[in-house]
Amino acid sequence: MNALASFASPKGRIARKPFALGMLALYVAGIAAQALLLGDVISRFGLWPFVAVQTALIWAWLVLHIRRLRDAGEGPAAAIGIALIYILSLGLLLMLVVFFTNPDGGGPVGDNPASDAASATLLVLFLFAILFKPDFGVFTTILKGLILIAFMPLAVSLLFSIRTGMRASVP
Repeated sequence: MNALASFASPKGRIARKPFALGMLALYVAGIAAQALLLGDVISRFGLWPFVAVQTALIWAWLVLHIRRLRDAGEGPAAAIGIALIYILSLGLLLMLVVFFTNPDGGGPVGDNPASDAASATLLVLFLFAILFKPDFGVFTTILKGLILIAFMPLAVSLLFSIRTGMRASVP
C-alpha cells in the first residue's frame, strides 16, 4: 500500500532510470488504452472506461514528471501546463468519438466489427492519401494543418518526457 501511496503522490524525487521505465510503461499503457475506443466497448460500456484510464494515466504522467523535475531542481509548472493541453486534446477526441458513435445521431454504432475495421482502414488510407499525394488547393493545406494540430499534444508530451528524463539530478 505504501508503494501505491508514493506513486500517487507528487511529493518526492525520482532518478533518471526509474523515470524512463515509468514513462515507457505509461506510453505503452496509453497506446493499449486506445482499445477502449473500439465500437464494441463503447456500445457496451460507453466512454467511461476510456475516461477513467486516461485520467489515471495523466495523473501518473504528471506525478512522474513533477518528481523528475524536482530531482533536477526545476519547478512543476511546465509539466502542469502540458498536462492541461493534453487534457484539452482528449476532450476534443471524446467529442469527436461521441459525434461519430452516437447511436441517436445515426452515426456508426459498432454493431458490425468488419464494417468498423473497413471504415477505420479507409479513414487511415484517406488521411495518408491527402497528406502525401493529391492537391485540393487550400483545403489540403487546412486539412494538413488540422492533422498536425491534432497530433501536437502527443508530440509535445513525448518530447517533454525525453527532455525531462535527460536532465541531470541536483543534490
